[in-house]
Amino acid sequence: MKVYRSIMRSAVRYRETRSASLLCVLLIAVTGVRGLSNVSIDIPLAVAAGTTVNMTCRYDLQSDTLYTVKWYKGSEFFRYVPKELPPIAVFGELGAKVVRNRSDEHRVVLKDVQPNHTGKYRCEVSGDSPSFNTVMVSGYMHVASLPNGRPQLRIEKMRYAVGDTVRGNCTVPSGNPPANVTWTVNGTPVNSSSIKFINEAIGDHQQHTTVAELDLETMQDSFSNGRLQILCHANVFHLYKETAEVSLKEERPRLASVLGTRESSYIGSGTKCTPEYFYITAMTALLLCNLR
Repeated sequence: MKVYRSIMRSAVRYRETRSASLLCVLLIAVTGVRGLSNVSIDIPLAVAAGTTVNMTCRYDLQSDTLYTVKWYKGSEFFRYVPKELPPIAVFGELGAKVVRNRSDEHRVVLKDVQPNHTGKYRCEVSGDSPSFNTVMVSGYMHVASLPNGRPQLRIEKMRYAVGDTVRGNCTVPSGNPPANVTWTVNGTPVNSSSIKFINEAIGDHQQHTTVAELDLETMQDSFSNGRLQILCHANVFHLYKETAEVSLKEERPRLASVLGTRESSYIGSGTKCTPEYFYITAMTALLLCNLR
């Protein structure tokens, strides 16, 4: 009998709990009450070293009240708590880069960012009681040390005949990350024969000089109006875009030399002493005498 009563009580509690849950769901559906949603992060894909960066964390609290907003790069470096005074707290080396008077519950502004600040950034938003809903989103940012100067293009010689191989290289000044290099010949993309990177340490940062080599055999249709226009394109994200170019000439047989050879040959054959030559000369002399 006791067991039966216990089972009945459990069944009643289950029905009450289920009814309460259904009532909450119905209430939310009818009133449209919802919690934290639409959380997103907006940070630049790439920025130049030494610049100031704006990072934004967007969210819709709906019926919730904001409890905290936290920013991480590995460890936490920024926190916003509206109930505290001051509401902003910063931590670590990256926290020292925060521009406090321009940062708030949605935005973090970092000054003088450097290549070591490249990485994954996370924004965590938490609602207050009773829900304490928490959502985290992330994004990746590159901080680039850009090359100081334009690429340098070097080619073995300035004239090439059909069938010759054009050899050259394009060197882009050091930076981090290394520059991406592509080639075009008379406007048509061609592949590099090889690309190598020369690493060097400048201060606390690694730098990479890019050297791209070109090894191209010329064909009959390689030249356009007797010229070969070679361009080296270098870029680092959208932050650095530079080119270097050279115009090569097609080496052809010299027309003057060919004509000169034919003329010499013609003159040489006209001065040969033959019997016909003496006969014609004698007859001409006799005719002249008779005319007198």
